Amino acid sequence: MKRLSVLALPLLLSCSSGKNYAQAVVALVDVSGTYADQKPEVVNVIKRGILPKLQPGDSIFVIRIDDESYKKANVEGGMTLDVRPSKANAQKLAFASQLDEFSKRPVHTAHTDIRGAMMLGAEYLKESGAGTRTLVIFSDMEEDLPKGVKRDLAPDEFAGMRVLAMNVKKLSADNANPTAYRARLAGWKQQVTSHGAKEFQVVLEPDRLDELLDRR
Repeated sequence: MKRLSVLALPLLLSCSSGKNYAQAVVALVDVSGTYADQKPEVVNVIKRGILPKLQPGDSIFVIRIDDESYKKANVEGGMTLDVRPSKANAQKLAFASQLDEFSKRPVHTAHTDIRGAMMLGAEYLKESGAGTRTLVIFSDMEEDLPKGVKRDLAPDEFAGMRVLAMNVKKLSADNANPTAYRARLAGWKQQVTSHGAKEFQVVLEPDRLDELLDRR
């Protein structure tokens, strides 16, 4: 029995080391209000800016932001790439097709539960065990919870995670008063970093995802 334990130790250490180098990404896609029409563009960014950066052993999940986002049904798709490159490439192609179907499916909600999706996404990131964990949010970042819905973040909700606000669509009021837009994003930065996130960054150009997702 002792000999088996000794033999198993290198394998266990190898698995643990692999997890440390792995990356997990959760993309949150807003389908509410004025942002709903951005879905095809968002799916395109995920397919071209996130999927190609993933390596064997990495994970990705796509979660829908709607009126009540803290539901397993809001997970549009997810996978952990096989360690075999050929199998991983096949998984990427299948996932891209799944995203295309999501892009074409009519979905539109009146309310916007951003924190619910973030809480669900954080749970998937923690469960992945990956060394690098990133939440990418595609939204106007204007939360509007339905009556009766409450979202309280745990002190360590986003512990060790990066949060990227991508393709933040400006509201009509933001164009008239840019200070309101900046204050909204500053409020989100304060909220996520005070609940454990090691970084909150607004990403204006999709091309920057290459650089940001290379940081492991």
